[in-house]
Amino acid sequence: MKEADNWTDNLSIILVRPEFLGNIGSTCRVMKNFGFTDLRLVEAPKNYKDSEARMMAVGAFDILKQAKLFDSLEDAVEDIGLTIATSSGRKRSRPLKNLFAMTDEIIAFAKENKVAIVFGHERNGLRDDEMALLNRKVRIETSLEFPSMNVAQAVCAVVYALAARANLNPEQPSEVRKAPQLPSAAERRDLFEQFDLLIDNIEFSRSFNRDKVLAEIRDAFERMTPTRRESALIKGVLFNLNRKLSDSKSGSDE
Repeated sequence: MKEADNWTDNLSIILVRPEFLGNIGSTCRVMKNFGFTDLRLVEAPKNYKDSEARMMAVGAFDILKQAKLFDSLEDAVEDIGLTIATSSGRKRSRPLKNLFAMTDEIIAFAKENKVAIVFGHERNGLRDDEMALLNRKVRIETSLEFPSMNVAQAVCAVVYALAARANLNPEQPSEVRKAPQLPSAAERRDLFEQFDLLIDNIEFSRSFNRDKVLAEIRDAFERMTPTRRESALIKGVLFNLNRKLSDSKSGSDE
């Protein structure tokens, strides 16, 4: 992917199952305040452009009007190289990386890849299966006494943190190496399908722990952050290995 003239063009904000029209409108406004334009809505209300949303999006109705609609989070991130889930982090067993500690990394990756910051439902957040689709999980530091944030306020915190960091360091920070091109979510899905098939072919796991094994492989893969080329090489090796194993099984059955 060619580097964008402005890295903000590569960064998408995704709202999953947004319920309140005011939050959708407010999100449009804060996105425009800080130079972001790509809004994606998963399972949006049918009336998402009604008067309440337009009122809260004052001056940013163009973003609301151009918002992309999707039936699932999987569809919404199909073309995205780096996906980031947001959370207060207070109720999760696994520690999440602080948002401010990730701003340089996010900006660097957005200069070479499509990046998405994902926000869940106002009350229920993101489901576990949706969290599993995403590459990174970050926390927004909030009060221990009242950690839950309004979704539009959470969007504002994130886009402000990114814009402020970029304005402080208009050139890519010297301590952050140029980010590589990453595989899209669709390309990663194809790769994990080969892992899935391999587990069957070599009878690696029993059915009761199959999902756990695949989840751990996915987690390890995401932590390593392989490039698009590296991912393609791994997929190619797995594809040919699976084909050889399938051919071998077919031969032994004759």
